[in-house]
Amino acid sequence: MKKMFSQSVIFYLALGLLMLSSIPSLFSQIAFTRFYGKNKVQYSHFRWNYLTTDHFKIYFYSRNDDTLKLLISITESAYKKLSQLLKHELKEKVPLIFYETYTDFEQTNLFQVSEGVLGVAEPVLHRIAIHGDLPPDELQTLIEHELSHIFQFDFLWGKQEGSLYALREPPLWTMEGLSEFITGKWSSWSKMIVRDAVLNDRVPEFSESGELVSRYPLPREPAYDFGHALYEFIQEKFGPNAINEFWRALKNFPRVSLFTRSDPWKRSFGITLKEFSQAFRRYLREKHRKFYLRENPADYSQPLGPEFPSNPYYFAFSAALSPSGELAAVLTYNARNYDLNIVLVSIKDGRIVKNLTPGYTTRYQSIKFQIDPSYGQNLSWSKDGKTIAFFVRKGQKYALALMDAFSGKILRQIKIPLDEPASPSFHPTEEALIFTAFKAGRRDIFRIDLKSGELRNLTDDKVYEKSAEYSPDGKTIVYTIKDGEYDRIVISPALNLQEKTKLTSGLENAICPHFSPDGQRIFYSGDGLEAFNIYSIDLKTGERRRYTDVQTGNFFPSPVPGKDRLLVFCSFNKGSFQLFKAEPEGVPETPVTPEPFEPATNSLLSQAEKIQLDPNKFSSYQGIGKLYLTYRPPIQAILTSDGSFYGSSAMAFSDLLADHNFIFTFSQFREFRSYYFSYLNQKRRFQYMLTAFQYNLFYYPPLYYYDPMLYEYLTYRDALAVRSLSGLSFDAYYPFSLYYRAEFSLSFSRYSEDFFNPALLAFYGRGSYGYFTNGNYLSASLALVGETTFFKEFGPLDGHTFRLAITQSIPLTSSYISNTTVTADVRKYFYLGADSLIALRWEGFLSRGKTPFAFYWGGNNQVRSANFYNIIGNEGWYFNAELRFPLINYASTIIGTLGPVRGVVFFDLTRARVKGYPALFYEYIIDENQLRLQSYEAIGSLGYGFQVFFLGLPLHFDLVKPLVLEKMSELTGLKSKGNLRLRFWIGYDF
Repeated sequence: MKKMFSQSVIFYLALGLLMLSSIPSLFSQIAFTRFYGKNKVQYSHFRWNYLTTDHFKIYFYSRNDDTLKLLISITESAYKKLSQLLKHELKEKVPLIFYETYTDFEQTNLFQVSEGVLGVAEPVLHRIAIHGDLPPDELQTLIEHELSHIFQFDFLWGKQEGSLYALREPPLWTMEGLSEFITGKWSSWSKMIVRDAVLNDRVPEFSESGELVSRYPLPREPAYDFGHALYEFIQEKFGPNAINEFWRALKNFPRVSLFTRSDPWKRSFGITLKEFSQAFRRYLREKHRKFYLRENPADYSQPLGPEFPSNPYYFAFSAALSPSGELAAVLTYNARNYDLNIVLVSIKDGRIVKNLTPGYTTRYQSIKFQIDPSYGQNLSWSKDGKTIAFFVRKGQKYALALMDAFSGKILRQIKIPLDEPASPSFHPTEEALIFTAFKAGRRDIFRIDLKSGELRNLTDDKVYEKSAEYSPDGKTIVYTIKDGEYDRIVISPALNLQEKTKLTSGLENAICPHFSPDGQRIFYSGDGLEAFNIYSIDLKTGERRRYTDVQTGNFFPSPVPGKDRLLVFCSFNKGSFQLFKAEPEGVPETPVTPEPFEPATNSLLSQAEKIQLDPNKFSSYQGIGKLYLTYRPPIQAILTSDGSFYGSSAMAFSDLLADHNFIFTFSQFREFRSYYFSYLNQKRRFQYMLTAFQYNLFYYPPLYYYDPMLYEYLTYRDALAVRSLSGLSFDAYYPFSLYYRAEFSLSFSRYSEDFFNPALLAFYGRGSYGYFTNGNYLSASLALVGETTFFKEFGPLDGHTFRLAITQSIPLTSSYISNTTVTADVRKYFYLGADSLIALRWEGFLSRGKTPFAFYWGGNNQVRSANFYNIIGNEGWYFNAELRFPLINYASTIIGTLGPVRGVVFFDLTRARVKGYPALFYEYIIDENQLRLQSYEAIGSLGYGFQVFFLGLPLHFDLVKPLVLEKMSELTGLKSKGNLRLRFWIGYDF
């Protein structure tokens, strides 16, 4: 998998989005579904075709012959290159699924992808999925990277689906590092990451299992760049055949215990893992020896905020200076809130003046940023000082956000129907802004009128433009273009961008151009000395000066208005970007001779033009086709507060594009088994599912509902009631946005309820409880679901979640179950900082009619003082309020690593009513030596506890004080009852 920022591989399959929505009577037994989930919106209807080549099936939905020729040329040449290098041939044609843009790619049903992901190769069906928002040379590198994964999967596990039976995979660096190494290319960005780690003695280390682990922050997973360096080291140290020997060692190892010992190192290199690691470090130090005497940013600069770890802001991605030069708006990462923020920083002393984007918002999904500096600034500050512009993700595409520069209020959002917008730049006098973006597979410069929203393409050519900026007078635009494999700086009249003058050339990249306040010079970053340094070009004389000789890289140089020599820039050092200011002298370098820009001949495009498309090799992809087992069946286990175990597993089959899915789920709760089979169609925005089910569930009706006299003779477990359901349902949902959707269901089921041990209760007398439901049930339901909740690894952190539903029975005959049922689940989270929060929940339910449903709840984190599923009612509600806070991040123990460990202080309250009974809870008390039945209108809990994560499961230990309330009208009468009770349960926080 290729990603620009970090690795996040999550194999996506909608296993139960609507799984139980059509059966409201199961409401309280869905304690094992953490949340309702955000939506994956299918904005587009893709009509797929495929083209068969010698070694690929290329799937596409838009017929662009130039793009198809380029894909054929690149894929087949990549196959030839890899098969020769790895001395291996694939047994099957590789499915390559091509999306024209990232926002199309994000709609794939095959995987869950996030911003920055360029492509994915998966080990089960050997599919590759990529998007085309790339120049041809980077597209070639991407395809070679992903195709090398397919060779790895085939070499390690043989035929497709072989990886399903591998219980352990090789360390990530062995896979990603080889894929990077095979491309034969080092990006300037990747080289800088490795160089920085070497010079600061922060090279990732090997764990006992052979994984690469970094104790320090890195901009992306170390497996990519340091894995790349490892393969170069292996080849140089142990010879040209060493890599093949190493992979044979990987293949021959047992699938269950792949790296439990260091045998692969001994077998391949004759040394231990520790010796291998030491030799690799020596190799890296020697390779970067010439950089040790170069400058560190602190040698000549003064650091400004954001700074880590002295404050929570980490990674100053880019900064835009205010017109006065007193402040910088900095796009940064908030390490405490796990969020991107825009903060104001004082240029004078580096103080954080204000966070303009605090907290959680649903006005947009996320701030759009490019970590690669060559794409330009992520922010722009208007020349009147009032507005900051940046791009945000909003729905299918993006929007330009205009924010008040001092209050942080979003003044306006203008939709941008383009992909990967970047580098906004305000016009100095007009209400307009330029930026770069993708359209129809090309990256151009666009101008947007901020009054009308009118969008105009200023370049509309095959040249790949990046990082554009207006001159101070608005008459000129400076930008970078991709010329072959290098970035060049080009300048054009603002009214005619077809007239291009090239300012840089040679074997170096020139990026991040920025005008001086007087418009006479252009400052930029260049890697002529391998590391990116700050340069300037005088537009009148052609004089070029270099201001730094840094070890790693300096970016986004911005002269401070009113300060002749003061520069503000972002520097990459010790694994992160940080803001600096300096007054460097600068040394003259070879003067620049501007010349008209003529695009270099692109050999990839020239080679692609020679290909002839054969119409006989085009086919239409229709229907379900062949089905595949898509992943290894998962196993889930949970322990409830009454000691009952819940376990489940599932199997899923889908077509090649995962539009059609067949899901079978098996679960067991105590001795009760349930089965579920469904067909899910997620090809379009409106998605639907057909289901057949057989559920066996249980709950505990309180003893006083059928014979209070039995209270002294039977335990609440003796009151176990069993509910069996079997039937069919049609479920559908329509997402309005990422956060909100409507659900609809039409369901037929057969209900059967009775006591688990009816013979025992018959012996004592069946008493007065008679609210079992038996018979046929036909119903239609409608629900509105919303989830904006932001999560961390331990659970929810901020936002809200709700589900409001109404279900109406359709009694075909008088014997059918007849009722109307309304349910509501509303949750709200208030983030307090430092991973602490207040969580509130209110769940209510109401069933009316001839045969109303009985709901049941209690135990776990619903009502902690009550026994599990021991509260029932045709009407009822419960309320929870919890303060959650961190105690220990992680702790090493003799049984393994525990953590995080979190504390909780909780309060809950509930009320219930069964038809024909008052809304009361009962208990026996001794009053003046007499046994008397005491009633309460509400009961609840108060207490505290802690939660420990072990093997990924949350273990809860709660000390609970029962509460009782005789009258709801007198809340001050709430009082404790009995002693503290210890409750243990395993499950997720609401």
